[in-house]
Order: sequence, then C-alpha cells, then structure tokens
Amino acid sequence: MKRFALAAVATVAAALLFTGCSSSSGAPAPASPQQERSAPGTPRDGAVSADAQVITTGWVSITVDDPAEASGSAVSVVEQHGGRIDNRSEQAETGSESASAALTIRVPQDEVTETLDDLKKLGTVESVSIASTDVTTQTTDLDARITAMQASVDRLLDLMTAATDTDDLITLESALSTRQAELDSLTSQRDLLGDQISYSTIDLQLHTAGAIATGAPRDFWGGLLVGWRSFVGALNGSLVAFGVALPWLAVLTILASVTIVIIRAVSRRRASPPPAS
Repeated sequence: MKRFALAAVATVAAALLFTGCSSSSGAPAPASPQQERSAPGTPRDGAVSADAQVITTGWVSITVDDPAEASGSAVSVVEQHGGRIDNRSEQAETGSESASAALTIRVPQDEVTETLDDLKKLGTVESVSIASTDVTTQTTDLDARITAMQASVDRLLDLMTAATDTDDLITLESALSTRQAELDSLTSQRDLLGDQISYSTIDLQLHTAGAIATGAPRDFWGGLLVGWRSFVGALNGSLVAFGVALPWLAVLTILASVTIVIIRAVSRRRASPPPAS
C-alpha cells in the first residue's frame, strides 16, 4: 500500500511538471474570431493600441558652454519629471580633449517628450535619436508562463501539506524546488522588462564646441615660446639618438680599422717581389 501511495504521488508530481512545461513552452490556443476582435492590446488595421507595451530608448548630443554645470542642470530636469540618473561621468578639459559629460537618464515613459524639451534648453542640440520597440508579445508570454508556473507551485505545496510519508515529501520537495527556481527566473525577467517599459532610457552627451586646448598659443609670443620649446625638444631628441648610436659607431669603426689593416697587409705581401734563388 505504501508503494502504491508513493507511486501515485510521484505520478501526480510528474503530471504537474509536464503540465507546467506545456503551459510555459507551448503556444496558446487559438482565439475565436470574437475573442480576437475584443482582445486588449491587439492593434487592428494598423492602429497602435493604448495597451501596447513599448520600450523607448534615445540618444541626445548637446553643445554647451560648461558641461559640468549643464550636467547638474540635467539632473535637476530629470528629477523634476520623476526620473533618475543611472550613470553620470564628467571629463575636465585637458591638453588634448575638451570638457564633456555623459549621463544615462531614466524617465517615466509618459514624460519623455517633456524631459527632452527641457534638456534641449541646456544648449545647442547637435543630434537627437529616439526609438521605440513594441514588446507586447513578450510581456504577454511571460505573464502567461508566470501564471501557469505559480499554479504548478501552489498545487505542489498542497500535495506537500497532505503528504504523510517521508519519501513522498522528498519527491515533492525536489519537484517544488525546480518549479520555484523557474518561477523566480521568469519573475526576474518580467520585472526587468517592466522597468524598461516604465522608465525610458536616454543617453545624454554634453560637450563644448570650438574649445582651445590648454597650453595652445594665443598670440605671437606664445607661438614663439612654443616654437623654441619644440626646437629644444627636437635637439634633445637628436642628442639622445646620437648617444644611443655612439657605442655602435665605435664598434663599427674598430672593425673597419682592423679590416683595412688586414687588407693592406695582404696587398703588400702580394706586391713584394719573391726572394732571389
């Protein structure tokens, strides 16, 4: 009797697992014509449904006088519209690069237009790019899979409550652990997708225009000083190169001298008359 009960519980658990997998991976049953016409979030005749789930991303480049100051103003604008800053970096002016700032902005989807309008007031807009992606199908699929997985977990919990045998509990706990892990994964995916839908992402680039690099000559005397420094630097570079090559020149001179002495000795020996017999 005990073996029969264990087999029955295992069979029920396996059926639950199979049902959950079928619900999560299988395609939904086709809707009737009436259901299809009344299904929320389904665009009809090319119209955009008000229930559509859309992810909006954008990129904005603005020329400003002071990127650091404009960066602070951008933060205030975003906060006024209920948004937040995910990343923020500022680059001070250097000898080779002008000052700049970069921000990753997250704003509510219904505040994107107003936020962009306020950000454009920071300076001269160089370029703007906004893109929207409809993810209604993905969110609907995830919601259905989460519902089916939660129902499977609930049924396994009910079976565990009614089980009285240790072997039955072990079998059910193993099945529950697997289903719970899958449920947590699906929930995390849905939460991430929901955050991307609720808060649009905008990359904001702030930079100066026509900035003169630090240390660049601004008048005749500045140019003369830069020219003199360049001449001294070139002279020092030539001296360094000569110092590096000097040991090699010395070795080559010695080898050349030895070679010349040998050649001359051989030439003299050939030119001298043979001794008289």
